[in-house]
Amino acid sequence: MSLCLATAGVVKSLAVASFMLTWTHSVEKIEWQEDWRVTPHGLEVVEARVKGSGAGMEPPPDALLKDGWFHWKPQLPSLPEVALGNSGLAGEWRLCIDGKCQELSAILGRPVGVSVTTMSVCKPDQTAKALDAKTLLARGDDFNIKGEFERAIADYDAALKVEPASAEALNGRGMAWRAKGDRRRALSDFDAALKLKPDFAAARANRRSLFSEIERLGAQMPLKGKDVGK
Repeated sequence: MSLCLATAGVVKSLAVASFMLTWTHSVEKIEWQEDWRVTPHGLEVVEARVKGSGAGMEPPPDALLKDGWFHWKPQLPSLPEVALGNSGLAGEWRLCIDGKCQELSAILGRPVGVSVTTMSVCKPDQTAKALDAKTLLARGDDFNIKGEFERAIADYDAALKVEPASAEALNGRGMAWRAKGDRRRALSDFDAALKLKPDFAAARANRRSLFSEIERLGAQMPLKGKDVGK
């Protein structure tokens, strides 16, 4: 089974059987955690925990206090979908797998902001869609290494149709455009990759290298049939 996260047209498939969802209350600043299972019947919450208590964060009467956390099992049926809203006042939802926690923006590869993210058990077509994007990206990278830049660009284009917010595909395509001598398109792809993923070191290094090349050749160097700035 796989967990699917979806927001604003982006779908991310995670091959996990269980995970922890955690967030911080916007008023009380108290952390809340929930353990979930991915099952054929839907998403099942196993346990909930809250560190302390406060308005809107009261544990139920049967909760047990252990090491500063109230523990209890929510009495909920299996859910086909869980909607995660975001007020923008207390940071993002965080998903933890095998002890490693990430904000949803990092997992999805784009800023989530106040958009609603839905969690669900992946349908077969969603899983295939996510795997196809990974396969296309890997194949594009391979073509880039081999110097087959037209084929690399075609695979990156296809990967971006499946996953429009793939900073990795944009960076790879930018490298291919640069190798073909199309600096304008290369610069556009590096900029787009960094807009989606500001801490993307490879894209930042590629953009810096391209600018150094432009500076060495002169401010009026044609990027591709046109001068810089036109």
